[in-house]
Amino acid sequence: CTGHKGPKARWQIQPKEFRAIFDPSAFPKVTYLLYEIKWGSSTKFWRKWCPNTPTQHAEINCLENDFKAIHHGPSVRCSIIWFLSWSPCGLCCRLIIHFLRAHPKVTLQIYIGRLFRHRDERNRQGLRDLVSSGVNVYIMSLPAYDYCWRTFVDHRVREDDIYWPCYFTPWMIFYMLEFQCILQVGRCLMLGWGEN
Repeated sequence: CTGHKGPKARWQIQPKEFRAIFDPSAFPKVTYLLYEIKWGSSTKFWRKWCPNTPTQHAEINCLENDFKAIHHGPSVRCSIIWFLSWSPCGLCCRLIIHFLRAHPKVTLQIYIGRLFRHRDERNRQGLRDLVSSGVNVYIMSLPAYDYCWRTFVDHRVREDDIYWPCYFTPWMIFYMLEFQCILQVGRCLMLGWGEN
């Protein structure tokens, strides 16, 4: 993948791929991480995406490969926004927190398409730890999906300019409620879907 700052880039994902990976009612085996990085007071973003690999989750792939490849001055403030198709697992949450402690000028916001193995207490605790360490974590809303669609997807067909799927709403509500239960150390919603 290559980053981009311009209007269109060859690295953008295809519409069919985005729909398959980010549809919260589907449960793909792969995780995609779409991200934006902004330095200091600049109005320009570095945009890119990365998947998980056979040996690395997408979050670690991004931090250990993509972020290190970008020449970043440690004294310059850097804000990162991630759009993840699955939430980070407990181990990834710990590694993200470790990364942020090692890079105090970096801030991170995470938007999540669906919760990964949300009944596993390690994953639940990891999300709580992320939030308590200052990371803003959100379940993706319809405007977030539309933003990703317009920004990261190579949609050249005119009718594909807007991505606003109505059937997402029940899934988003489910994940939002479950995420609130996680943050309040409550019992998980006992629905069987979403486990992979």
